[in-house]
Amino acid sequence: MAFTHKIVPNFLSNEECELILNFSLESLKLNPAETVSTYLNDTSRKSNVAFYPYYKTFPFLYEKLNKVLTNEINVKGFHLDYLNSEFQFTEYKIGDYFNWHIDVSGDIITRQDRYCSMVIQLNNEYDGGNLDLKLIDEAPPITIEKGVGDLIIFVSDIEHRVTNITKGKRYTLVNWIGLKENNNYKKTLL
Repeated sequence: MAFTHKIVPNFLSNEECELILNFSLESLKLNPAETVSTYLNDTSRKSNVAFYPYYKTFPFLYEKLNKVLTNEINVKGFHLDYLNSEFQFTEYKIGDYFNWHIDVSGDIITRQDRYCSMVIQLNNEYDGGNLDLKLIDEAPPITIEKGVGDLIIFVSDIEHRVTNITKGKRYTLVNWIGLKENNNYKKTLL
């Protein structure tokens, strides 16, 4: 069965999440999020974001993520590409949301840049703000349980949303895992 999604409970400890959250709120300037997809419009999303290379400040994040990705995702002929990427720190306040969308466009370059999407939940002191995934077109979406430090990885062309926040603030780290062709990959007919 092909990889679709994976939830890793307690990927980060409460202390690690608090460290990242405090750093982000104290050091980063949040800006209104923009949508870059051609099928989304300005009313599709309301949240604030900042981009930062978290691996450089928090090396434990790379070490833990590398271990999970190495064990969970294998694409024949490709390496996973994420080391030099910046995370999107996202803040959803009361009334904020992100309607149904996918994280890739139709072109092959975007699909290689965003093979998988990942979300790390940094807090759970909010109501609403559910991450829903549509794994099968006709089936009802699944709602991901809220858990501080949980990592959610899913193929970037899976439709997903964040529901309206009704109380508190939701904080997450979001990133995308790309594919880089493995030039040393040996192709055989056997």
